[in-house]
Amino acid sequence: MLIDFVINFCILFTFAILTYIPFQNKLNVYIPSYNYARFILGILSGFTGCLLMLTSVSISDFFIVDGRMAVIALSGVLGGPFAPIISGTIIGVFRLFMYGFSTNALIAGSSTIVIGLVIGLWSWKKTMTFQNVPYFFGYSILQTSIVLGFLGNWKFETWLAIISFIVFSVLSFSIIFVILKLLSSLFEKIKHIEEMSVTDYLTGLNNNRKFQECTQKLIENNEVFSLLLLDIDYFKKVNDTYGHPVGDEVLKELALRIKNTSKPFEGIVSRNGGEEFSVILRNTTDDKSLEISDLIRLAIEKNLFLISTGEELCITISGGVSTFPEDAVTTHELYKLADEALYLAKTSGRNKVVHINHS
Repeated sequence: MLIDFVINFCILFTFAILTYIPFQNKLNVYIPSYNYARFILGILSGFTGCLLMLTSVSISDFFIVDGRMAVIALSGVLGGPFAPIISGTIIGVFRLFMYGFSTNALIAGSSTIVIGLVIGLWSWKKTMTFQNVPYFFGYSILQTSIVLGFLGNWKFETWLAIISFIVFSVLSFSIIFVILKLLSSLFEKIKHIEEMSVTDYLTGLNNNRKFQECTQKLIENNEVFSLLLLDIDYFKKVNDTYGHPVGDEVLKELALRIKNTSKPFEGIVSRNGGEEFSVILRNTTDDKSLEISDLIRLAIEKNLFLISTGEELCITISGGVSTFPEDAVTTHELYKLADEALYLAKTSGRNKVVHINHS
């Protein structure tokens, strides 16, 4: 009997791991669209529940114990409301005909279907998470125990089956629950580290690494775009007068304005270092890129920067633009030309944007 319990648990454990990792998109592996994933998870959960019943542990001639309730509950965490409804229905129908159709089979199968429906509808209003899934699971255990007692007329043999069912279900669910929760925490940390590797720590924008990746991808796809480089005018004076903490305040506010202004044009904003920022403007050539760039410049110039000292600073920026593939066909060349245009903007008065073709 112990071997049978171990086999049943191993099937349940394998299901949990093999469905959790790919369907939660934690490690950048392929996952189906969410529209399909919830149905796929429901079907996988249903078939896993059927397999658990086929390898169930016989307590008596009338009672079997397996981990199907854990499958139904966990499917809701992984696949949303539809998954427990689908899995509960598949498992319930299979239970109807597993040992031949009978009144007891009808009651047991119907109970499983109802559990799936209740958990699914309940999770529609209260999204299932690792924090609340024990309550959903507890409900399934309670209802199943009552059904077992009803079918067995609450005899000693029935109580033995109920206790065995509760102990095995709770123990197996608890082990898998802890493992999946630890995996979830680990994957969140990995995801955070990955985001930090491509994110500027101060402004939350893309860093130079991410900028290089985005630019190279657009070039490989042969997509027309313009590269705008921006630099704060006289930023050293801000740091020297007010200190670097205030300088950081200016950089964060500047990043927010650039991001908000370029968002309607799907601009990809990065902080390339120090007070230098870049905006990738997709599907834009000379005139359009200058138009958008000037909107960004005006968003900086026309609104004063309120700093922690209570003072308001007038900040301006200068910009340089180059366009792919008209001006260059590599990231290095585009950046170099945009930087040259930025230098022209600086030396010809600042607070302006220059396209390398209009210099």
